[in-house]
Amino acid sequence: MKRVLSKILIVLILVSCQVTNDEPYQSFSNSDFEFIPENYQGTGTILKFINQENVEVLIEPISYNLSKEYNSGVGFGQPSNSDSYYYDDLWITLELLNVDIQNQGVDFCNKITIHINKVGDGRLSTDLGIPYYDDSFCLGNGFSGFSPYENLIQMEVNNVTYTKVKTIVPNEFFTFYNNSQIDKVYYDFDVGIIGFDDTQNNKEFRLVIE
Repeated sequence: MKRVLSKILIVLILVSCQVTNDEPYQSFSNSDFEFIPENYQGTGTILKFINQENVEVLIEPISYNLSKEYNSGVGFGQPSNSDSYYYDDLWITLELLNVDIQNQGVDFCNKITIHINKVGDGRLSTDLGIPYYDDSFCLGNGFSGFSPYENLIQMEVNNVTYTKVKTIVPNEFFTFYNNSQIDKVYYDFDVGIIGFDDTQNNKEFRLVIE
């Protein structure tokens, strides 16, 4: 009897998780794209950041993957199920060209990830992950939030004005180049990373548009 009930339960779960065309689709809107760095689509383009001493740090966009995903609304261990829906899901990967650290043979110490997607209530979610290397292994840090994004400022960088800038201060240092101790990053939601600071050593790197 228990075996029969188990089979019925599995069938009910599988049926409830079936993808249909009736669920709502949370797609990126025109206003959402004002908070999505579309310039990172240009994979192979090298982004240059220069400090006061003309030292360069290079970052390369290497992937820009936009897909339509499905949230079934079913979650084990949750008090109740939420509504199912389709949603736009964007993953961006940047490579830090001045980092050659390998952590147990895996080179994710030199990767920045940006995950942007729509959630069930229609808001935009942004998750920025930047590595930190502590001389033994890489840790993750960054920013995670939902629209409307708060505490945004305006910055002028090399004669370009950015109006949707989030200042990110990590619990640990970020790694943007070998032996770096970056403790402040400036992320413009429309453009992406526009600068970063090593305030202890008075180094300020800013994006150069060529």
